[in-house]
Amino acid sequence: ICETCQSAEATFNCVTCAGDHGWCQPCLIKSHQSLPFHKIQFWNGICFQDVNLSNQGFIWHLGHGEEPCPSY
Repeated sequence: ICETCQSAEATFNCVTCAGDHGWCQPCLIKSHQSLPFHKIQFWNGICFQDVNLSNQGFIWHLGHGEEPCPSY
């Protein structure tokens, strides 16, 4: 179970974060919004495999307080 929302399956973990963490995809993105260089892994049903945050929908917003540009 995802440690943040407590409702979805925790299929992602972070090798870089201290401790044993598990997140669903949306909570992973939220928890790593300011940590774009962390090493993320996905549970594929057999083992954890390395994945890229950007492939999971991560967008690093520069400026505007880490929010999307209001001009778009």
